[in-house]
Amino acid sequence: MSAASTRIVPVLGVAGLVTALIGTFLPWLRSGQVHRNSYTSFGLLRRLIGFHGVAEVLIRAWPLLGMACALVVLVAVAGLLRAAALLALLVGAWSAAIAGGALAHDPVGNVRIDLLGPIVTVIGATTTIAAAILTLISQVRYQTGGTRRDRATGDAERSER
Repeated sequence: MSAASTRIVPVLGVAGLVTALIGTFLPWLRSGQVHRNSYTSFGLLRRLIGFHGVAEVLIRAWPLLGMACALVVLVAVAGLLRAAALLALLVGAWSAAIAGGALAHDPVGNVRIDLLGPIVTVIGATTTIAAAILTLISQVRYQTGGTRRDRATGDAERSER
């Protein structure tokens, strides 16, 4: 990766985390004229229909998403890029799974999924996942001294990039 791209990828990752987090505060559920964000929606749905298994755990932990995003940034600032990328993958997968699950539900009566919040969250989650994957790839290249092709051809100049 070039020097410019090594600066862009962390910015992309933070932008993805922020976008996913903003999406959680946008409308997720509409009942008549009332719009609810993800936090009030899940609280209401948990009481009305309940969730079981992994879905219940992920939704019960949903209010901790902001702290999880902050943890990713703190770990990255501490210089532990691989650990930050792995955490970002988990946070991105978690938020994409929840938002994607919300988008997959059909309306029940006059209760409908409001698309704005889940779509913004999915966009942020996929951006976060992409940045995490790029970070992990760059870490592998950095530790191995370039690509296999660069080492096989003995191209020292390309390996140092």
